[in-house]
Amino acid sequence: MKQRRRSGWGSAIRLLILSATAGLAATAGTAVGDDDGRTAVVMLFDGFAPRYLELFPTPAFDRLRREGAWTQRMDPAFPTISLINGVTISTGCWPEHHGIVTNVFLDPERGLYDHASDSDWLIGCEHMHQAAERQGVRTAALGWVGHHSANRGAQASTVPPGEEGFEDFPDDPGRGDQLVAQIARPPQERPRLILAYFKGPDAAGHLDGMEADTTRAAVVEADSIVARVLDRIDAQPDADRIQLIVTTDHGMVPVERVVNIARILRRHDLPARAVSTGTTSFLYFDDPKAVDSAVEKLSGYTEFDVVRRDAQPPHWHLGTGPRVGDLVISAHPPYFIEDVSVWPWYLRWLGIVGPDFLDARGAIKATHGYPTGTPGVEGIFYARGSAFAVGREVERVRAIDIHPTVMHVLGLEPGHPVDGAIAVRLLR
Repeated sequence: MKQRRRSGWGSAIRLLILSATAGLAATAGTAVGDDDGRTAVVMLFDGFAPRYLELFPTPAFDRLRREGAWTQRMDPAFPTISLINGVTISTGCWPEHHGIVTNVFLDPERGLYDHASDSDWLIGCEHMHQAAERQGVRTAALGWVGHHSANRGAQASTVPPGEEGFEDFPDDPGRGDQLVAQIARPPQERPRLILAYFKGPDAAGHLDGMEADTTRAAVVEADSIVARVLDRIDAQPDADRIQLIVTTDHGMVPVERVVNIARILRRHDLPARAVSTGTTSFLYFDDPKAVDSAVEKLSGYTEFDVVRRDAQPPHWHLGTGPRVGDLVISAHPPYFIEDVSVWPWYLRWLGIVGPDFLDARGAIKATHGYPTGTPGVEGIFYARGSAFAVGREVERVRAIDIHPTVMHVLGLEPGHPVDGAIAVRLLR
């Protein structure tokens, strides 16, 4: 791409202006990117902790560090788990605005939300592909959260058929085939925004631990898929205009014990329904008067925090809507929380008469969900292409910043509304 030469002072002034106006441009919806017909490819690998890049050989990621901008601190939203952060990345909004407040929660009108990718669950905000399509730009959403609507059908121009649920997704090499096929299309036919979700090393990290052979294999497989995508991009006639972003939804933290929240509620005779996943449990009470007593009884535990819906730390950004429990139980490492209904059937009786805390190392070795800033929950972010700096490490990128940055690179307005800002330090 031809660029006019600028003096050093001109470039410095331009960078200062960009920095000062980035948040305003993203919020106001001003299309400020010099897109030059760019295509953006976004790959999200579930549960890709930065530590994996230190433990295992990843030559494709090494190449991305040399050729692009990157950080080992992509800060996810709280709770730092998959669905909430897939939506946060895709919309550029905090959970308080998009409405997906955890992986499993209760909605007073719609009932139980359980890992659904249906875009109709949003209470506000727009996914990247929805905002782009609204502006006349064709997109592809390959397993991406919000790729379909139960009422309106496909939300992107290209959506693989038969992938309504997570269990219907192909394996990661199969997803890589889909992605490579989209990139290989002639420039005039290719979607300008291609989003692809990969299962990544998440399951292996959970079940076998962060240093296990299965986790190593999953990380090496992810790296090989990135290498394939890089090779395919380089082979395209418009390679210089294809931007590649590789990120994740959260990191991973070793754990040892599970909070037996069902037994704890029973022990204290608390009339709450617990909906739990990761390291949090939302407690819903039919009788608001029971909340005060529950706080008094649960606050004696040092293994977790007890937080009222209307007294959350500001950095949680969950909001005070009815989808958030009257109380939020947030575990401390190395504790985690999962509802008894997902325990092995032969252990579920422990939710009635078992101890308050159980050794879980035989079932789960690592998990995530702790508040943002807890060591280990951060993820990776890599960006390579003509829009991005070369060989530049930045301190951090927030999950909410990815949407406005991608839309800026494409010369499009971000969705309405958006909480994030353009990550100007990533840009060339």
